[in-house]
Amino acid sequence: MTVSTTEQITEFPAQRALPILALSALVSVILLIAMGSIVRVTGYGLGCPDWPLCYGRVVPPALTGAWVEFLHRLLGAVTSLQIVLLGVLSWRYHRDQPWLFRPAVAAVGLLAVQVVLGGLHVIFEIPPVTGWIHTGVAMLIAGLLGVQVVGHWPGILALGEASLFGQRRFAVWLSVTAGATYLLLLTGSYVTRSGASLACPGFPLCGVATRNRLIDIQMLHRYAAFSVALLTLVLVVWLAARGRDRRLRGYAFGVGGLLVVQFGLGISNVLLRLPMWSRVLHLAVAASFWVSLAMLWSLIWARQRE
Repeated sequence: MTVSTTEQITEFPAQRALPILALSALVSVILLIAMGSIVRVTGYGLGCPDWPLCYGRVVPPALTGAWVEFLHRLLGAVTSLQIVLLGVLSWRYHRDQPWLFRPAVAAVGLLAVQVVLGGLHVIFEIPPVTGWIHTGVAMLIAGLLGVQVVGHWPGILALGEASLFGQRRFAVWLSVTAGATYLLLLTGSYVTRSGASLACPGFPLCGVATRNRLIDIQMLHRYAAFSVALLTLVLVVWLAARGRDRRLRGYAFGVGGLLVVQFGLGISNVLLRLPMWSRVLHLAVAASFWVSLAMLWSLIWARQRE
């Protein structure tokens, strides 16, 4: 079967656009997560009391809360288009690479779930449970887009050629670290949704003599954070000591840097009594940290599949 010159010209720019599209979609998702945090901490979750319109209009009225929520929805629409386009192009050009094609399709499927969750969250007047699930799904989408970035950027994919990524012990450690990090994200979201953010006014100790449910929730999150920190530090040292590629060592130190920043933001949330800037950055950096681990893990998966 021959391919016409016109088809070749059309396909070439589309294939060339995939790396930029994958990176753009990932950045957009992280920005969207941060914007969702802004909506929550400002108390404008019901800035648009209906869905999908805002006060029954396509363009909201001149109200601060309405426009904050509307901008969140607008960024969500732009991000959604990128994810769908990435899924379509991956289906078109990478069906012979299941490790790359399937995450792109899964991201589109989770996007559909996320849209429904967002609508239900508004219709039922932002109950904690839908917000908690909404955050969890958003992080899964971000992780899947991280896989796309790895697959479409040869410089990142080449990091998987290091012998470490062929070792079972390293693969198990990295998998446990990534899984524990995702659970940490869920506990952090639960802390926020349950109202336990300031249940413990001190750090690292709780600072409260008596125990209650909110304190238990807060301390569960802290124990999870310390566990992930230990796992990540071992991972960073492992990569730095055994990775011969300077880029891989640089990536490892970048992951360690994100961990340090995230811990600092978590402490700031407690000691400064939840300033808005710290809460928003805490979630954005958490998403970036999770994605960085998901990208490392995808290098193992890619190596096995190839």
